[in-house]
Formats: sequence, structure tokens, C-alpha cells
Amino acid sequence: MKTVFKLVFERNPDIEIRKFQSSLPPIFFIREETDGIYIEIESDSEEDNRCQRLIDRELDRHFFLTCVKIRAEMIRKIVSLSLDVRFRIHGSLPDDIHPQEWKYELPIQLRLWSVAVDHNDILTKLLLLFQIIELSYPDTSNPQFYPVYDNSTSPPAPRSECKFIRHLIAHAGDVKTKQLEHYCAYLNLPTVMLDRTDEGYYEIIASKLPLMEQEAKKVIEEAL
Repeated sequence: MKTVFKLVFERNPDIEIRKFQSSLPPIFFIREETDGIYIEIESDSEEDNRCQRLIDRELDRHFFLTCVKIRAEMIRKIVSLSLDVRFRIHGSLPDDIHPQEWKYELPIQLRLWSVAVDHNDILTKLLLLFQIIELSYPDTSNPQFYPVYDNSTSPPAPRSECKFIRHLIAHAGDVKTKQLEHYCAYLNLPTVMLDRTDEGYYEIIASKLPLMEQEAKKVIEEAL
């Protein structure tokens, strides 16, 4: 079976198809049609969501090498309309507000929050949010700030869990620390760092976004 994508270019395409094909894994096949350029990926099922992440990482590499921004849109036989609508509840400034006493990390944290809020990639958003936490609590080995986790039958302390999530996203290879092993056991995950093309693993990590948002927001509120 094949999952098919149409390539959408930020500007008029100026790529060498032969070189582009050579850069891709052998399960990728480029074809040119009158209405654009398509990529077919061999897959276990049609419209395989795992293929979206496979092609996204190839296009991220292509962008780094060429500065040509390309988006891959999956071609679906059954199209359902989904609207991505974001709601924000607008608040008002507190009655007792006063000029901010700025600390070194606060402007950076506020900027990271602003960037993270509307970021579409969940894993990138998680990394940005943990940076906010880490700026206030930079010593991630300090048990006072990140309590030790040694019991996989119950959840870790929230800030420690945020640290574990960041580790699983930001690092590669086998899990080698006892605390992270316990956390993987708690989530029923293999003791390896995240492969974003692993659908089940990805969904579990993505589900931790509300936790990370809550902890990052708490850090900023304490600094304001």
C-alpha cells in the first residue's frame, strides 16, 4: 500500500528532482504531475499517519540544507473538514498592578511562552515550555526542585515529570538513569528515548502537554 502526499512550496519550486529523490529513503517515490509534485510512501495502510512524520523529518532536513520551505499534505480518499480554532479568554489587568521588577530570566520566559502558545508542533512546544521551567530551576539534579522518583506505581512530582518528558524528547538512545527507567515503566513505554514516528509513544508524550503548560505558567506567575 501507499500513502500519497502533495508537496506545497512556500514559493515557486526550484528543486532538482533527481537529487531530491536521491536524498530520500528507498520507500519514497517522487512523481511530477501537471498540478504539482507528489511523493508516495510505501506503508502498511493507506493514509498512514506515521508517514506524515516520516516525510516531515525529511522536509525539515531539506529546509536546513536549502532554505526551501516545503509542506507535505496527505491525499485522502475520504476528506473530512476540521477547523483548527483557538479560543483565548481575555482577562483584565489586576487592579493592584505596578511596574515589573525585572529579573534576568523573566523576559526570556515570557518570550518563550509567547512563542510556545501558538506553535503547531507539540514536541517543540514541550521543549520550549520546559525551558521556561529550567530558567527558574536550572539545577535539574537538585532533589529540592526536582524530587527523586523511585516508585513506578505512582506518578512523579509534576516538575520532575516535566524534566523526564524533556529528556525523552531531547535525547537519543537507550534510557540509562534509574529515575527515567521508572518513568518509562509508569507510562508502560520501552526504555528508549522518543522516536517521533512511533505513533503510540508519540501520543503518550503529546498527552503530557497540559501538565507542561501548567507548570510553565506557574513558574511565570511566581516571577511576575
